[in-house]
Amino acid sequence: MLGQQKPINSGWTGQVGKSTNSAPKNTTGAPSNDINANLQTLKSFVFGFSKQNREISDRTRLLALNATIEAARVGEQGRGFQVVAGEVKSLADQARTAAERFEQNVIPTLEDCLHVAEGMDEQRLKDVALSTVQLIVRNLFERTADVRWWATDSAFWQALADPTNTSLKRHASDRLGVIHRYYTVYKDLVLADPSGELIACANPQARHLIGADVSGEAWFRDAMQSRSGDDYVVSPVFRSPDYGQKTILTYASAVRENGTRTGKPVGVLGVHFDWEAQGRSVVKDEPPFSETEWGTLRVLLLDAELRCIAASDGEGLGQKFDLRMTNKPTDSYANGSQRIVYARTQGYEGYDGLGWIGVVVRS
Repeated sequence: MLGQQKPINSGWTGQVGKSTNSAPKNTTGAPSNDINANLQTLKSFVFGFSKQNREISDRTRLLALNATIEAARVGEQGRGFQVVAGEVKSLADQARTAAERFEQNVIPTLEDCLHVAEGMDEQRLKDVALSTVQLIVRNLFERTADVRWWATDSAFWQALADPTNTSLKRHASDRLGVIHRYYTVYKDLVLADPSGELIACANPQARHLIGADVSGEAWFRDAMQSRSGDDYVVSPVFRSPDYGQKTILTYASAVRENGTRTGKPVGVLGVHFDWEAQGRSVVKDEPPFSETEWGTLRVLLLDAELRCIAASDGEGLGQKFDLRMTNKPTDSYANGSQRIVYARTQGYEGYDGLGWIGVVVRS
């Protein structure tokens, strides 16, 4: 019997899917220019210069006042200097007026720009959260198509129809191997008979699993109970002891008599998606952030139970994330010094996306 699955999310929450004609929404990430940070820097410069101007004006005015007092003290001989002191005071007053007008006109406009930029930045993070989850969901929709049409391959249903024919089993393994060679997103592809015994697999390093009993695996049971070739089964993301404790995601479909859509199930084709590599790529390689931005950002993928199944920094995997969702599909909120932005999957075609959620955390 295969080693027991150790899900990242506890319990069997796999789903049985069926194709529909619902259409997806297409989303893309926003440009990566950090306008908000630049405006914040500009704001600090502007406030600094404005404060400095006021200080210079005040000191000049004080200097002019002291000069006027000294000129008055020396009497007739200080009259000429008193005129100069008056001009200096006038210039100081003009400088202060200019500084005040600068603050009244420039700073509010700059703050408005900052407000707009913050809104743009938040929208950009929402776009990234949504595009991240939609990217993997669209990818995984293709896995539902893969497993259903591969299950109709004659090499598989013929091998299952004649269980004593070793050449047919060998041909089935060879056929799985060909698929595996060109579809590197899969850890393995396996074929099980109606009793749950593995009769073929694709990964040469997993050939020792042939003969193992998978009848206790939920993906096998649910696939055997499916009604037609349109149906497929999806497991949760789990750590597999049979594949070095790597995280995988299993898609399964019943193999039916003569490869027909409505034939009797004669076994199950299971494809083990290499989640560990693909999940990290989606949250780390795809988001359009600069190296500087990554210093304050994390990108996560959560399952329907809010457990972290992928993280750009590799932290918190398998742990439940404290996400406060509203009834909006995409939203954000402040959490102490952090800004949390999330987006629920919109699904793709007949694939509902398993309720997964894309999250961006800005420190």
